[in-house]
Amino acid sequence: MAASYPKLRTNPKVKEKEKEMSQKGLNSFQIKVIALILMVFDHIHYIFSGIWDIPMWFTMLGRVSAPLFIFISANGMRYTRHPEKYMLRLWAGSVFMSFGNKLINTYFPLPGGGIVMNNIFSTLFISSLVIYCIRKIRERKREGQPFIRYLLLMSVPVVSSILIVLTILVPRLTAVSTAIMAFVPSLLFCEGSFAFVLLGVGFYFCLDSKKKLSLFYTLFCLFILFTGHQSGEGLLSVFTADIQWMMIFALPVMLLYNKQKGAGMKYFFYIFYPAHIYLFAILAFYCAGR
Repeated sequence: MAASYPKLRTNPKVKEKEKEMSQKGLNSFQIKVIALILMVFDHIHYIFSGIWDIPMWFTMLGRVSAPLFIFISANGMRYTRHPEKYMLRLWAGSVFMSFGNKLINTYFPLPGGGIVMNNIFSTLFISSLVIYCIRKIRERKREGQPFIRYLLLMSVPVVSSILIVLTILVPRLTAVSTAIMAFVPSLLFCEGSFAFVLLGVGFYFCLDSKKKLSLFYTLFCLFILFTGHQSGEGLLSVFTADIQWMMIFALPVMLLYNKQKGAGMKYFFYIFYPAHIYLFAILAFYCAGR
């Protein structure tokens, strides 16, 4: 007969304390909302600057947005029970925006000659794919099973980048490069390029330690800061040549993350992201008197 154990009563004070701890800080949904608001400021600056004098601080605020979305995506890969479905949604969003951007740029070109190239879905998909493959490779190695297919899968964004570069060099193959860009997110041509993909993977491996997270992200931002510096210019140009270094201000928000999911609305961000960009582009087109 199996032994029976007495039921342990949970101390109400301990339970209340745990609930209070989980409520402190910011959950995933709240961080997404912060990132979304800052992103809107950035896109207003980019899309409407060809018509009106939009303050520079609009786009400065926007530097914080992408790192927060990448941070939450990395956390999503840590906690989701269905990573394959999550990656499929990101891939579908990436493909949709590839065609959506093409249509907007064709029929509603931005004033001032700019083009819509936004597609954070492709970046999030690639970083999630790399994280997924690394996890699978580790599992396979522990179990003594082959893992070559995950190495090949992880190399797809690299191979697609090479193919795109090669096809761009041959004018007759322009349609091929366009198709590859649309359906196979590439490491070089995703938003933020390989740097933002690396950021997402780095976040994933720093999630258990705020010290590691702070160190990794600070070093990453320093790299961005000094690679944006123009040689031969003064020290001040380190801070003014490329304002992307302002992404460092996302760190305090990340450190407030309480590892709670928060409100649902899973598909809201998938819909709002392309919708607001395309709406802004159409408004800018007509406001410019086209």
